[in-house]
Amino acid sequence: MIFKKKLIVLSSILAALVLVFVLSFVIERGDRRSAAFAWLESSMLDMVDRVELNSGIWMGGDRTILRRVNNVWYVSTEFADLPVRQDRVDDLMSALSVRALYPLRASSAEASERLGLVEGSASRILVQGGAGLPLLDLLVGSPDALGREVYLRISGRREIHSGEDRFTIFTDSRPNFWYDLRLFPDAASAPASFVQQADISLPGGGEFTLRRSGGGWVIPGDEREVDTRRVDAWLRSVLEAEADDFAAAWPPSVDGSITLRLGDGTSRRIEVGPADGEENRSARISASPYMYSLTQWTVSRLFRERAYFLQ
Repeated sequence: MIFKKKLIVLSSILAALVLVFVLSFVIERGDRRSAAFAWLESSMLDMVDRVELNSGIWMGGDRTILRRVNNVWYVSTEFADLPVRQDRVDDLMSALSVRALYPLRASSAEASERLGLVEGSASRILVQGGAGLPLLDLLVGSPDALGREVYLRISGRREIHSGEDRFTIFTDSRPNFWYDLRLFPDAASAPASFVQQADISLPGGGEFTLRRSGGGWVIPGDEREVDTRRVDAWLRSVLEAEADDFAAAWPPSVDGSITLRLGDGTSRRIEVGPADGEENRSARISASPYMYSLTQWTVSRLFRERAYFLQ
Protein backbone atom coordinates (compact mmCIF):
# COMPACT_ATOMS: atom_id res chain seq x y z
CA MET A 1 0.00 0.00 0.00
CA ILE A 2 2.83 2.34 0.92
CA PHE A 3 4.61 1.39 -2.32
CA LYS A 4 1.52 2.31 -4.37
CA LYS A 5 1.27 5.70 -2.64
CA LYS A 6 4.94 6.41 -3.36
CA LEU A 7 4.44 5.38 -6.96
CA ILE A 8 1.46 7.71 -7.30
CA VAL A 9 3.44 10.61 -5.77
CA LEU A 10 6.46 9.98 -8.03
CA SER A 11 4.21 9.73 -11.09
CA SER A 12 2.55 13.02 -10.20
CA ILE A 13 5.93 14.75 -9.80
CA LEU A 14 7.13 13.35 -13.13
CA ALA A 15 3.94 14.49 -14.86
CA ALA A 16 4.34 17.97 -13.39
CA LEU A 17 7.96 18.17 -14.59
CA VAL A 18 6.96 17.07 -18.09
CA LEU A 19 4.23 19.71 -18.13
CA VAL A 20 6.65 22.42 -17.03
CA PHE A 21 9.13 21.36 -19.73
CA VAL A 22 6.48 21.37 -22.45
CA LEU A 23 5.12 24.72 -21.36
CA SER A 24 8.59 26.25 -21.21
CA PHE A 25 9.32 24.95 -24.72
CA VAL A 26 6.07 26.36 -26.08
CA ILE A 27 6.61 29.69 -24.36
CA GLU A 28 10.19 29.92 -25.62
CA ARG A 29 9.06 29.17 -29.18
CA GLY A 30 6.34 31.77 -28.86
CA ASP A 31 8.87 34.35 -27.63
CA ARG A 32 11.16 33.62 -30.54
CA ARG A 33 8.30 33.89 -33.02
CA SER A 34 7.27 37.22 -31.51
CA ALA A 35 10.90 38.38 -31.86
CA ALA A 36 10.86 37.89 -35.66
CA PHE A 37 10.53 41.24 -37.42
CA ALA A 38 12.27 43.61 -39.85
CA TRP A 39 13.81 46.89 -38.79
CA LEU A 40 12.56 48.55 -41.97
CA GLU A 41 9.41 47.42 -43.72
CA SER A 42 9.99 46.53 -47.36
CA SER A 43 7.06 48.76 -48.34
CA MET A 44 9.14 51.75 -47.24
CA LEU A 45 12.20 51.02 -49.38
CA ASP A 46 10.99 53.09 -52.33
CA MET A 47 10.81 56.10 -50.00
CA VAL A 48 14.44 55.91 -48.90
CA ASP A 49 16.63 58.62 -50.40
CA ARG A 50 19.28 59.23 -47.73
CA VAL A 51 21.28 56.96 -45.41
CA GLU A 52 23.77 58.13 -42.81
CA LEU A 53 26.20 55.56 -41.42
CA ASN A 54 28.35 56.21 -38.33
CA SER A 55 31.04 53.73 -37.34
CA GLY A 56 30.90 54.34 -33.58
CA ILE A 57 33.40 56.07 -31.39
CA TRP A 58 35.53 52.93 -30.87
CA MET A 59 35.95 52.58 -34.66
CA GLY A 60 36.95 56.19 -35.20
CA GLY A 61 33.51 57.76 -35.56
CA ASP A 62 33.67 57.90 -39.37
CA ARG A 63 30.51 59.07 -41.12
CA THR A 64 29.34 58.11 -44.59
CA ILE A 65 26.32 59.71 -46.27
CA LEU A 66 24.55 57.96 -49.14
CA ARG A 67 22.08 59.90 -51.30
CA ARG A 68 19.71 58.64 -53.96
CA VAL A 69 19.19 60.94 -56.93
CA ASN A 70 16.96 59.81 -59.83
CA ASN A 71 17.06 56.28 -58.39
CA VAL A 72 20.88 56.20 -58.45
CA TRP A 73 22.91 56.14 -55.23
CA TYR A 74 25.93 58.35 -54.55
CA VAL A 75 28.33 58.93 -51.69
CA SER A 76 27.92 62.54 -50.67
CA THR A 77 31.28 64.23 -49.93
CA GLU A 78 32.35 67.78 -49.21
CA PHE A 79 33.32 68.29 -52.86
CA ALA A 80 31.00 66.11 -54.95
CA ASP A 81 28.56 63.22 -55.09
CA LEU A 82 30.56 60.15 -56.10
CA PRO A 83 29.10 56.98 -57.67
CA VAL A 84 28.64 53.92 -55.47
CA ARG A 85 28.21 50.22 -56.07
CA GLN A 86 24.43 49.97 -56.27
CA ASP A 87 24.53 46.31 -55.24
CA ARG A 88 26.13 47.24 -51.91
CA VAL A 89 23.31 49.66 -51.13
CA ASP A 90 20.87 46.90 -52.10
CA ASP A 91 22.64 44.59 -49.63
CA LEU A 92 22.24 47.16 -46.86
CA MET A 93 18.54 47.63 -47.63
CA SER A 94 18.09 43.85 -47.67
CA ALA A 95 19.78 43.50 -44.26
CA LEU A 96 17.48 46.12 -42.77
CA SER A 97 14.27 44.84 -44.35
CA VAL A 98 14.70 41.06 -43.99
CA ARG A 99 12.45 39.49 -41.37
CA ALA A 100 14.64 37.74 -38.80
CA LEU A 101 14.80 36.76 -35.13
CA TYR A 102 15.68 39.63 -32.78
CA PRO A 103 14.95 38.41 -29.22
CA LEU A 104 14.47 41.03 -26.52
CA ARG A 105 17.48 41.00 -24.15
CA ALA A 106 17.17 43.99 -21.81
CA SER A 107 15.52 47.38 -21.39
CA SER A 108 17.56 49.33 -18.85
CA ALA A 109 19.85 52.33 -19.23
CA GLU A 110 22.60 50.36 -17.48
CA ALA A 111 22.31 47.60 -20.10
CA SER A 112 22.49 50.13 -22.95
CA GLU A 113 25.77 51.46 -21.58
CA ARG A 114 27.19 48.01 -20.89
CA LEU A 115 26.27 46.72 -24.38
CA GLY A 116 27.65 49.72 -26.28
CA LEU A 117 24.30 51.22 -27.21
CA VAL A 118 24.71 54.72 -25.81
CA GLU A 119 23.82 57.43 -28.32
CA GLY A 120 26.87 59.35 -29.45
CA SER A 121 29.22 56.38 -29.13
CA ALA A 122 27.34 53.45 -30.75
CA SER A 123 27.45 52.74 -34.46
CA ARG A 124 24.38 54.10 -36.16
CA ILE A 125 22.26 53.63 -39.27
CA LEU A 126 19.96 56.58 -39.94
CA VAL A 127 17.54 56.06 -42.84
CA GLN A 128 15.50 58.97 -44.19
CA GLY A 129 12.98 59.49 -46.96
CA GLY A 130 11.24 62.40 -48.58
CA ALA A 131 12.09 65.76 -47.04
CA GLY A 132 14.27 64.33 -44.28
CA LEU A 133 11.51 62.12 -42.88
CA PRO A 134 13.14 59.68 -40.43
CA LEU A 135 12.28 56.10 -41.34
CA LEU A 136 14.77 54.30 -39.07
CA ASP A 137 17.40 55.28 -36.50
CA LEU A 138 19.13 52.06 -35.47
CA LEU A 139 21.95 51.87 -32.94
CA VAL A 140 24.42 49.00 -33.34
CA GLY A 141 26.30 48.00 -30.21
CA SER A 142 28.78 45.42 -29.01
CA PRO A 143 29.00 41.85 -30.32
CA ASP A 144 27.94 38.97 -28.11
CA ALA A 145 30.43 36.62 -26.46
CA LEU A 146 30.75 34.47 -29.61
CA GLY A 147 30.99 37.42 -31.99
CA ARG A 148 28.18 36.18 -34.22
CA GLU A 149 25.44 38.52 -33.00
CA VAL A 150 25.29 42.19 -32.05
CA TYR A 151 23.06 44.16 -29.71
CA LEU A 152 20.64 46.57 -31.35
CA ARG A 153 18.34 49.35 -30.18
CA ILE A 154 16.08 51.88 -31.86
CA SER A 155 17.16 55.38 -30.88
CA GLY A 156 14.74 56.80 -28.32
CA ARG A 157 13.53 53.37 -27.18
CA ARG A 158 14.67 51.32 -24.22
CA GLU A 159 14.26 47.79 -25.65
CA ILE A 160 17.53 46.06 -26.50
CA HIS A 161 17.49 43.19 -28.99
CA SER A 162 20.19 40.91 -30.34
CA GLY A 163 20.53 39.39 -33.78
CA GLU A 164 22.85 38.11 -36.47
CA ASP A 165 25.48 40.70 -37.30
CA ARG A 166 24.41 41.91 -40.74
CA PHE A 167 25.22 45.54 -40.02
CA THR A 168 28.79 46.29 -38.89
CA ILE A 169 30.17 45.51 -42.35
CA PHE A 170 28.27 48.65 -43.42
CA THR A 171 28.69 50.90 -40.37
CA ASP A 172 32.40 50.20 -39.89
CA SER A 173 33.40 50.59 -43.55
CA ARG A 174 35.06 53.73 -44.86
CA PRO A 175 33.53 55.65 -47.80
CA ASN A 176 35.72 53.90 -50.39
CA PHE A 177 33.96 50.62 -49.49
CA TRP A 178 30.93 52.09 -51.28
CA TYR A 179 32.69 53.70 -54.23
CA ASP A 180 32.10 52.38 -57.72
CA LEU A 181 35.69 52.58 -58.97
CA ARG A 182 35.21 50.57 -62.14
CA LEU A 183 36.80 52.48 -65.00
CA PHE A 184 34.23 51.12 -67.45
CA PRO A 185 30.96 50.34 -65.63
CA ASP A 186 29.41 49.46 -69.00
CA ALA A 187 31.99 46.72 -69.71
CA ALA A 188 29.24 44.11 -69.88
CA SER A 189 27.81 45.87 -72.94
CA ALA A 190 31.28 46.22 -74.52
CA PRO A 191 33.09 42.90 -73.99
CA ALA A 192 36.63 42.21 -75.14
CA SER A 193 35.33 40.36 -78.20
CA PHE A 194 33.93 43.69 -79.51
CA VAL A 195 37.35 45.37 -79.52
CA GLN A 196 38.88 45.61 -83.00
CA GLN A 197 41.92 47.73 -82.22
CA ALA A 198 43.89 49.03 -79.23
CA ASP A 199 46.13 52.10 -79.48
CA ILE A 200 48.65 52.24 -76.63
CA SER A 201 50.78 55.24 -75.70
CA LEU A 202 53.06 54.24 -72.83
CA PRO A 203 53.83 56.56 -69.91
CA GLY A 204 57.33 57.86 -70.45
CA GLY A 205 57.31 57.21 -74.21
CA GLY A 206 56.61 54.56 -76.83
CA GLU A 207 53.55 53.87 -78.95
CA PHE A 208 52.13 50.86 -80.78
CA THR A 209 48.84 49.44 -82.00
CA LEU A 210 47.20 46.04 -81.61
CA ARG A 211 44.81 45.24 -84.46
CA ARG A 212 42.50 42.28 -84.85
CA SER A 213 43.30 40.20 -87.94
CA GLY A 214 41.22 37.15 -88.77
CA GLY A 215 41.07 35.05 -85.63
CA GLY A 216 44.12 36.68 -84.04
CA TRP A 217 46.00 39.94 -83.51
CA VAL A 218 48.86 41.75 -85.19
CA ILE A 219 51.04 44.74 -84.44
CA PRO A 220 51.16 46.76 -87.69
CA GLY A 221 54.74 47.26 -88.83
CA ASP A 222 56.04 44.39 -86.68
CA GLU A 223 56.35 41.00 -88.35
CA ARG A 224 56.70 39.07 -85.08
CA GLU A 225 53.83 36.83 -84.01
CA VAL A 226 51.42 38.12 -81.38
CA ASP A 227 50.11 35.91 -78.55
CA THR A 228 46.34 36.08 -79.11
CA ARG A 229 45.40 34.62 -75.73
CA ARG A 230 47.55 37.18 -73.96
CA VAL A 231 45.94 40.06 -75.87
CA ASP A 232 42.44 38.80 -75.09
CA ALA A 233 43.27 38.44 -71.38
CA TRP A 234 44.77 41.94 -71.32
CA LEU A 235 41.69 43.44 -72.98
CA ARG A 236 39.46 41.89 -70.32
CA SER A 237 41.71 43.26 -67.58
CA VAL A 238 41.47 46.77 -69.09
CA LEU A 239 37.69 46.71 -69.47
CA GLU A 240 37.24 45.29 -65.95
CA ALA A 241 39.87 47.47 -64.28
CA GLU A 242 39.11 49.40 -61.11
CA ALA A 243 40.82 52.50 -59.78
CA ASP A 244 42.22 52.66 -56.27
CA ASP A 245 40.41 55.87 -55.34
CA PHE A 246 38.92 59.02 -56.78
CA ALA A 247 41.27 61.91 -57.53
CA ALA A 248 40.63 65.52 -56.63
CA ALA A 249 41.97 67.10 -59.83
CA TRP A 250 43.54 66.42 -63.22
CA PRO A 251 47.24 67.25 -63.73
CA PRO A 252 48.24 69.65 -66.52
CA SER A 253 49.47 66.99 -68.97
CA VAL A 254 48.75 63.49 -70.33
CA ASP A 255 51.57 60.99 -69.85
CA GLY A 256 49.97 57.89 -71.38
CA SER A 257 46.75 56.57 -72.91
CA ILE A 258 44.93 53.45 -74.05
CA THR A 259 42.18 53.68 -76.67
CA LEU A 260 40.04 50.63 -77.37
CA ARG A 261 38.14 50.86 -80.67
CA LEU A 262 35.00 48.75 -80.92
CA GLY A 263 33.30 47.27 -83.94
CA ASP A 264 30.27 49.57 -83.60
CA GLY A 265 32.42 52.67 -84.14
CA THR A 266 32.58 53.69 -80.47
CA SER A 267 35.71 53.71 -78.33
CA ARG A 268 36.81 53.55 -74.69
CA ARG A 269 39.81 55.64 -73.62
CA ILE A 270 41.99 55.87 -70.51
CA GLU A 271 44.37 58.78 -70.02
CA VAL A 272 46.87 58.97 -67.16
CA GLY A 273 48.89 61.91 -65.92
CA PRO A 274 52.45 61.99 -64.58
CA ALA A 275 53.27 60.08 -61.40
CA ASP A 276 53.08 62.09 -58.18
CA GLY A 277 55.45 61.84 -55.24
CA GLU A 278 53.87 58.55 -54.13
CA GLU A 279 53.98 57.07 -57.65
CA ASN A 280 50.19 57.35 -58.04
CA ARG A 281 48.68 58.72 -61.25
CA SER A 282 45.47 60.56 -61.92
CA ALA A 283 43.33 59.06 -64.65
CA ARG A 284 40.34 60.14 -66.66
CA ILE A 285 38.02 58.00 -68.71
CA SER A 286 36.09 58.82 -71.86
CA ALA A 287 32.47 59.81 -71.18
CA SER A 288 33.05 59.94 -67.40
CA PRO A 289 32.94 63.17 -65.36
CA TYR A 290 35.11 61.66 -62.58
CA MET A 291 38.85 61.69 -61.99
CA TYR A 292 40.45 58.53 -60.65
CA SER A 293 43.66 57.67 -58.83
CA LEU A 294 45.70 54.65 -59.94
CA THR A 295 48.62 53.14 -58.07
CA GLN A 296 51.77 52.31 -60.00
CA TRP A 297 50.89 48.60 -59.70
CA THR A 298 47.56 49.20 -61.47
CA VAL A 299 49.21 51.34 -64.15
CA SER A 300 51.81 48.63 -64.79
CA ARG A 301 49.07 46.04 -65.31
CA LEU A 302 47.23 48.26 -67.80
CA PHE A 303 50.14 49.74 -69.76
CA ARG A 304 51.99 46.72 -71.09
CA GLU A 305 55.12 47.00 -73.21
CA ARG A 306 55.04 45.78 -76.82
CA ALA A 307 57.20 42.74 -75.93
CA TYR A 308 54.57 41.51 -73.49
CA PHE A 309 52.19 40.62 -76.34
CA LEU A 310 54.74 38.82 -78.51
CA GLN A 311 55.24 35.07 -78.53
